[in-house]
Amino acid sequence: MTSAIDIPVLITAFTRYDTLLEVFMAVRKARPTRIYFACDGPRNEVDRGKCENVRALVKLVDWNCEINTLFHENNLGCKAAMVANLEWFFSNEEEGIILEDDVVPDATFFHFCQVLLQRYRHDLHVWAIVGNNLSAPLELTTSDSYWTSSHGLGAYWGWASWRRVWKQFDVDMKMWPTVRETPMFRNWFLSDVERREVYMLFEKTYSGKIRTAWDYQFDFAKILAGSVNIIPEANLCRNIGFGADGTHTVKVSDSRNSGVLQSARFPLIHPRSLEIDPVRDLAYFTKHVLPSRFNRVKAWVKRRLPDTVKESVTPLVRSIERKLRLG
Repeated sequence: MTSAIDIPVLITAFTRYDTLLEVFMAVRKARPTRIYFACDGPRNEVDRGKCENVRALVKLVDWNCEINTLFHENNLGCKAAMVANLEWFFSNEEEGIILEDDVVPDATFFHFCQVLLQRYRHDLHVWAIVGNNLSAPLELTTSDSYWTSSHGLGAYWGWASWRRVWKQFDVDMKMWPTVRETPMFRNWFLSDVERREVYMLFEKTYSGKIRTAWDYQFDFAKILAGSVNIIPEANLCRNIGFGADGTHTVKVSDSRNSGVLQSARFPLIHPRSLEIDPVRDLAYFTKHVLPSRFNRVKAWVKRRLPDTVKESVTPLVRSIERKLRLG
């Protein structure tokens, strides 16, 4: 772990100064040779001041480093900004690390990515190297340094990939109507429950009901490619953005809100094969993706109610949800 970090790092941001400061301090310890810093534009005058403060954090780069910035003049929104940032990054680089403004990496995460980006650079079966492992035990006992997953939806909290992968991304999911009822799609999943949940998420993303996502589209492209993600045995990245300011992580009580941040052990021990681990994948889905029983029952009931009835019961359902959140 004595070599310099000679791979580019993309940092994406908007108005969250406090969390981004922690991200920058973590990157500062790693001292990569190239940084790409992209920030969405303000929605209003209040945002404008926050955006300026966030963009000023680039001054923390006080080592020998090439700095590239993309400061959007207008607000694009979460989805469009992230897609534009990634397009900018991968149009300039063949591979690299991506960190959002609320994802803090362990120092070893950068070396972990550097080794595996090179090892799997031309392996079309590998889609991305993910930094977080929400299922990591406190005491690491497995000898292998990582495993592979094809199912960890919506958890790209610190990751690395290649331009060859990004070229397959389609934010509009144009292939969805063609494949959603095919055996290829149905057979991808480990259970009927998982298939129904992912079908619903993809359908809402395709129709525009889910407006802020880019990662569901990224996962859909992964399924089309028949590829896998690499997951570290240790949890190398921690999301510190849970709370009211979050876009997708608004509940502090979220099961994914883990305070554990671990280190990779070097030299890395590579698994003999890149076969997925269905037991781990299903356990992750059950704990972190599958909605609560209350939400599943609510969705089942709503599907069976006439639209006029749905409108009348919605305030009551929201009241019950608020009471449940308050305990």
